[in-house]
Amino acid sequence: MRVPDATDACWLDGRRLEVAQAFVPIDDPVVQTGLGLFETVAVRQGALLEIDEHLDRLFDGIGRLRIDPPDREALRATSHEALEGAPVCGWLKIIVTGGGLTIVFRGAMDPTEEGRESSAVLLPWRRNATGPLAGMKTLNYAGNRLGLEHALERGADEGLWLTSRGHLAEGCTSNVFVVHGGKLFTPALREGILPGVVRGLALAAARRLKLHVHEGKLRLPRLRAASEAFLTSSLRAVRPLVRFEGRPVGKGRSGPLTQRIAAEVATRRRATRPGERASLIT
Repeated sequence: MRVPDATDACWLDGRRLEVAQAFVPIDDPVVQTGLGLFETVAVRQGALLEIDEHLDRLFDGIGRLRIDPPDREALRATSHEALEGAPVCGWLKIIVTGGGLTIVFRGAMDPTEEGRESSAVLLPWRRNATGPLAGMKTLNYAGNRLGLEHALERGADEGLWLTSRGHLAEGCTSNVFVVHGGKLFTPALREGILPGVVRGLALAAARRLKLHVHEGKLRLPRLRAASEAFLTSSLRAVRPLVRFEGRPVGKGRSGPLTQRIAAEVATRRRATRPGERASLIT
């Protein structure tokens, strides 16, 4: 994701500005403590994907962090306004600061990133599943940034976190799924993971396909012995995880269950354009 240029458009509390004109007061808690939340929404062909699901998660976090909530419908309208001139394949970021400011901006992404075969390494740090920020997409994001840099320095696309108890949690920018013995395994929300929007779609897809799904503790040996694995995120959808710690996962390529789930998710993604409510992409 490219950082916006100074002359790119952004929307501060619904008002369109150039990025260079948008300022957050120094006394906003987001500056002092990183208190705030964000959502990154996929943009495809002039439409926002799962905007209402992203707003649901955002406003749940707003309640948990006790931030004064913005007007939801106004924020939704601003998000659709920002689609004007947006890339065919891109993203929209929505930020709510601890002081209650809303910031919306957009950018392009490489379309080949969606669904691309990927690799991961294990991170040397651990996640606290019971921490006060667990399960939220907060602006206190430095740990994820450092984790991703750690992975990239080792030639991988993603870094995977363990919980403080040694179970697999999630990636820096994704949720993780493992196929073993014909069954699908993924960490439960009680492991402190983000309730990913595409994670939810993948789980629903697997159940529609009559797969046995286990949400619970995902131990590292199960990933090492997996026949398939994949990652999910809003921007990159379902990505086959074909290498872990430098070794092939299964046969080292996208497996049949991953492909079936990815195809099902692709047909079920929900798109909205300005003035519309969500409709299924087919």
